[in-house]
Amino acid sequence: MGKDKRQQLTQLLAFIKELYDHPDNKEFAAGIRDLVLNDESFTKGIGASAMRGDPEAIRKIEAYLSLDFRIDAKNLEDYSFIKYESVRERLQADYREMLRYQFGTRNHKIDFPEFCRFAVLQIEMLTNYYFDMRYGSDIGEITRVFMSSFPSFKPYAGMTNVSEIQLKTKLYQIRNEFSWERKDLNTFIYAIDVRNNQSHRSLLINKDLIRETEEKLKQAGAMTSYGRPDYRLAVNVVGNDTLNKYNFQIWLERQPFDEVISAIKKLSEAIANNLSGTH
Repeated sequence: MGKDKRQQLTQLLAFIKELYDHPDNKEFAAGIRDLVLNDESFTKGIGASAMRGDPEAIRKIEAYLSLDFRIDAKNLEDYSFIKYESVRERLQADYREMLRYQFGTRNHKIDFPEFCRFAVLQIEMLTNYYFDMRYGSDIGEITRVFMSSFPSFKPYAGMTNVSEIQLKTKLYQIRNEFSWERKDLNTFIYAIDVRNNQSHRSLLINKDLIRETEEKLKQAGAMTSYGRPDYRLAVNVVGNDTLNKYNFQIWLERQPFDEVISAIKKLSEAIANNLSGTH
């Protein structure tokens, strides 16, 4: 058994014992006892096999406990540019939790909506951090910048913190300041919509909307050779609102985990580069 695996196993057993012995974890302790007493494969040697470093035995224990040693091997996002330790640690914790829902080590299942929830927590914290650092936490200056970009933006009386500004509005300002294209925001906007719809328990894939919209676009010749709507043609066929709903439904159906991760990395790196020299 390799040194790294032996160390992981030692940590695993110590963690199990700590949880088992804690008085607040009676249900967990009962679950462990049931597993050992009632699972025939376990009683026939999984415990001993785990002690010998058998990969399958260790995998079963890790799965039962929803552990995430796989995540330890991943390249986590580099938030070292964040000046404040509490903010940096919160971002790192949310990133790890996001990956747990991607790889199914939280609650034993892969969960894209929960993945998006923790992605959006990072997106909002990063944007708040950027504007606070860029404008010295001066809410007056921040709102003046927003109003110059968006004349319809009106801060309400008593606004004291950038966190009170709608996240999508902050991302539109990010696009302006970083000279991004409109399409560069799509992943962020879709992830926010997943989070919002999930919060209201209304997150469903509308197969009828997808099918009906595609039929209309195909009949009108408004689909590209790649099977995606040609925006300039499609918006005249089904309207902007329906087209946006269709694009969101297609995106949700794909569950593009890696696309969301790439978007967070892009935002993080852009903020780090923009703030370099201002800390």
